[in-house]
Amino acid sequence: MKRLLLACVLGALLAPPASAATTAVHACGGANEWPPSSYYQRRDDKVTHEVAGFSPDVLGAALQGSGFEPHVALLPFARCLADARQGTDMQIVMAAFHNEKRAESFLYSDPYLALVPRAYFIAGQWPKGLGLTTLSDLASLRLCGLNGISYAHLGPAADKVYTGAADYSALVRMLQAGRCDAFVESQEVINGFRLLGVPELSGTLLASAAVPGVPPLKAHFIVSRQYPQAKPLLDAINGGLRRLQREQRLAPMLQRHQAH
Repeated sequence: MKRLLLACVLGALLAPPASAATTAVHACGGANEWPPSSYYQRRDDKVTHEVAGFSPDVLGAALQGSGFEPHVALLPFARCLADARQGTDMQIVMAAFHNEKRAESFLYSDPYLALVPRAYFIAGQWPKGLGLTTLSDLASLRLCGLNGISYAHLGPAADKVYTGAADYSALVRMLQAGRCDAFVESQEVINGFRLLGVPELSGTLLASAAVPGVPPLKAHFIVSRQYPQAKPLLDAINGGLRRLQREQRLAPMLQRHQAH
């Protein structure tokens, strides 16, 4: 009996540890694609159903070893927000900007992506450039924008943006038709679309100018307050983001999703 007991104890000590249980969490971004944050992978010039992007890469790396296992999907953005707000089938929204109303329903992570706005225009129509020296100069231009997108960061020009375009290709067509002078988007997003080979945004058709007085826009992961483990999940994300920053891994991860 003693030998049997000793064998059982030794067996327990020598046995490999059981893998820690993981909790699945679900994150979403917009189905219209918003590189470099998230988009559908291309293979042989065809769009697949596989989600790629800086945000999935960062979320996976940040939560590695935390006990949370992320799964990512792209949905119509309004649905992404609505589902994540409930905290049941979806818990995380990727690359969200801060606003007070949204903060009532979500906890915000540390920022992990900084987006630098630029004004894009047809190079041949403005051979001397736009001549922007202050943010208020934008208000003298006819600006186009995407339907449903807030341009509040553009100050006095925000209320004058014609948000009638469904996508970036439509924005470029509006510039070509002379319906507007320029549109404002971050250089990281345009570089992401160029990486994907979107023809309207590639080549030398477009030129760009810095937008004066607008600091980089900061994007966050946001976690539903209704999710029972919201605080531990947020702590795990923030701990992982700080680790990635210490290890200087964020910039190289972003470069993988940018045209060069």
